[in-house]
Amino acid sequence: MPNFAYINNKFVNFKSAKIHIEDRGLQFADSVYEVIAVLDNNLIDLDFHLKRLKYSLRELEIKFIINKKNLTNIFLNLIKKNKTRNGIIYLQITRGIQFREHKYQKNLIPTLIVYTRNKSFNLPGKKFVGVNTITYQDLRWKRRDIKTVNLLPNIIAANMAKKKNAYEAILIQNGKVTEGTSSNIWIIKRNNLITHPANSDILKGVTRTSLLKIIKKTKLKLIEKQFTHKQLINADEVFLTSSGSFITPILKIDNKKINNGKIGNITLKLAEMYTEACING
Repeated sequence: MPNFAYINNKFVNFKSAKIHIEDRGLQFADSVYEVIAVLDNNLIDLDFHLKRLKYSLRELEIKFIINKKNLTNIFLNLIKKNKTRNGIIYLQITRGIQFREHKYQKNLIPTLIVYTRNKSFNLPGKKFVGVNTITYQDLRWKRRDIKTVNLLPNIIAANMAKKKNAYEAILIQNGKVTEGTSSNIWIIKRNNLITHPANSDILKGVTRTSLLKIIKKTKLKLIEKQFTHKQLINADEVFLTSSGSFITPILKIDNKKINNGKIGNITLKLAEMYTEACING
């Protein structure tokens, strides 16, 4: 457990950290968030996270000005105070405090919450492992491009995966793959790398965005389009990406082996390239 959190301009003891009972983030999930990886004390893909955070705030009309210098100072202070050499930074911004009603008032003062957690990452060159997954019906709302804390459908699907001893649930909508409960999904077929286009059906993942830049350095053909459940389970390789999982190979989907249950060569190479980019900036 971390020692400190940051709430509304103050570093506070984590155990005694509090928000107001009528904070709209608590009562309505009227709130956005980001999860930023920390690797060897370095903030990973920070600019991409802040860009997405600005987008989410704008789409929900939450009036919070992003100051990169100030936020970075908060992050680095928490990393130091909590001794988070490897882990994640959790940042949440709510619309603020108001008597409970659906219609929000203008000029509310947003609530800022930041804390860290220690975490080890699945990295090539160490103990790089693949995971098992399930598929599950996508029951979420239609603005998945906004990174809101309203995650109940994701929680239901993720816990179904947990019950089946799987790492992640891959969400299916009208027979086509959207994404995971907290990850983007990629398939490889005959040197074609396919992932869902960044539209309102998925969250534009930060690791996804970073990986797109890396792919340009390879001979892989990138195709951003929807793909079917059938294409998913018949792919040569499958992997997921997220800030908490980086690039993680998928070895089974609904107990069906992918690539004979082994980590694919292309997935491994992309993971190595992404890890190198994280370490070397």
